[in-house]
Amino acid sequence: MVAKYKNSAYQPIRSNQWLKIINWQYTDVFITGYKKDQTGWLASIEEDHRMKPIGLIEYGASPDERKAFYQVSKSLITHEDQHRVYLDPIIREKVKFRN
Repeated sequence: MVAKYKNSAYQPIRSNQWLKIINWQYTDVFITGYKKDQTGWLASIEEDHRMKPIGLIEYGASPDERKAFYQVSKSLITHEDQHRVYLDPIIREKVKFRN
């Protein structure tokens, strides 16, 4: 989203006349799995008493948080396939997104 003065002229560089505004949104998700190459956690929401996959969380966790997650997740594994490990939806997380 861009906010600007009604009479301001476009400039190809950033200025205080045109402001970029990111409309951050927040939601609670369940971590229902992770990619085996450890590049992302599978996020789901509960809808009609079922888990609905909504995306992949790739950024935001520190190395210490990731290490703690993988230690805890070992006891939550339900099944796995060639690329992913699936977990019991016990871990809940608040995520920030913009799309």
